[in-house]
Amino acid sequence: MLTLHQYAQSPFNQKIQRMLNYKGVPFEEVYWRIADRSKVLKISPSGKLPALEHDGKVVVDSTDMAYYIEQAFPEHPLVPTSPRQRGLVHALEDWADESLYFYEMVLRFTTPGNSEKNTPKLIENESPALRWLLKRMIPRLLRKATASQGIGRKSREQLTVDTRRHIEAVANMLGQEDWLVANRLTLADLSVYAMFQCFRDADFAAAMLEEYPSVTAWMTRIEANTSTRAS
Repeated sequence: MLTLHQYAQSPFNQKIQRMLNYKGVPFEEVYWRIADRSKVLKISPSGKLPALEHDGKVVVDSTDMAYYIEQAFPEHPLVPTSPRQRGLVHALEDWADESLYFYEMVLRFTTPGNSEKNTPKLIENESPALRWLLKRMIPRLLRKATASQGIGRKSREQLTVDTRRHIEAVANMLGQEDWLVANRLTLADLSVYAMFQCFRDADFAAAMLEEYPSVTAWMTRIEANTSTRAS
C-alpha cells in the first residue's frame, strides 16, 4: 500500500492522486496540519509535502513522485516513450509546477476577496489559536514569497492579462484534440489541470476559464477519467 502524505489545498496533491487512480494503484492519504511540522520533518526532511511512502521508501517532490509511480506501476502509462512527446510532457509539467503554481498561489491567497475565501480552507484543521494567527500571517507570507519569485509583484491588470494568456495557450495547444500531448491523457494534462483547478477558486480566473469551452471540456474529461478519491 502506498501512503500519500499531504497538506491541505496543495495542487500537487491532485496531480498525484489522479495519477494513482488512473493507474488503479491503491493508496491511503494522511493529511498533516501546519502545527505538525516537527512530525512532517521525520517523513520529509525538507518539510515539503506531498510525499509518497512506499515499501519503506519516501519520495518527495511531485515530479520525482510521478516518475517513481510511472516506473513502479507501468500499466496505463502517463509518460510517452517517444522522445519528442516525452520532452513535451516534461516541459508542460515544469511550466505547471514552476510558473502556473505561483499564479494560482497569488490568485487564491493574495488577491482581495479570494484570500478571505481560500485562506480558511488551508487552516481549518488547526487549533483555534493557530487559526487566528495563520489567518493573518499566511497572506502576508505568500505575498512576500511570490513577490520574491516575481509574479507577486505584478499589478492586478498584468496578472489578468497573463492569466488569460495561459488559459488561451492551453486552448491553442488543444485545438481540435482531446489532450495536450500524444492525443491521450498524460502527466502533462494532470499537471496543468491541477493548477487550473486552483484557478477556479479565484473569482476572475474562474470566470475567464468559462470563456474557453475547449479548456473546460478538457478539464471535465480529466475528471471523468481520473479521481482524487483514495482507495
